[in-house]
Amino acid sequence: MKNKNREILFELLKDMENFADMKNIKYPPIYLLGGSGCIIAGYLDRATTDIDFIDMDYEATIGKLFRVLDRFDMLDTYLTTVPLDFKNRVIKIKDFKNIYVLSKEDIIVSKIGRYSEKDIEDISILIKSSDKELIAKLINSVKNREDMSERVKKVFIKNTLLFKERFYV
Repeated sequence: MKNKNREILFELLKDMENFADMKNIKYPPIYLLGGSGCIIAGYLDRATTDIDFIDMDYEATIGKLFRVLDRFDMLDTYLTTVPLDFKNRVIKIKDFKNIYVLSKEDIIVSKIGRYSEKDIEDISILIKSSDKELIAKLINSVKNREDMSERVKKVFIKNTLLFKERFYV
């Protein structure tokens, strides 16, 4: 299952990049997270073909590229529980010009925002090979963000208590 989903995701991203090359569109960095980012980076083995990435205020012309992806979610940082310095920890995906995946720790912190059963399952796997001290620092970074929805922040703070209790962070 893992290899098939990874192949599908790679193919979608490769189609997007090929389209960019064909149309001579220089696309800015794309930062993947969520299940698709985890699969692309090899963090997790699970099924999903939705591509989640952070909205970096892309120009309208880049929208053509995203349509090639079929199913995608562009996540606004105002509503997403990621530390704003996530770019310092991303990994570049080999074989692509400008596609990156957030670190395991950043993805864990982003999943605390929603903290669904699927998020908890993913966190249970990711945390085994993650830096818990870094996660604690990133949680504090998100708690201190002033450019984030207050409602999202309140839910995040509530979920961090559950997360810390469950995962001893």
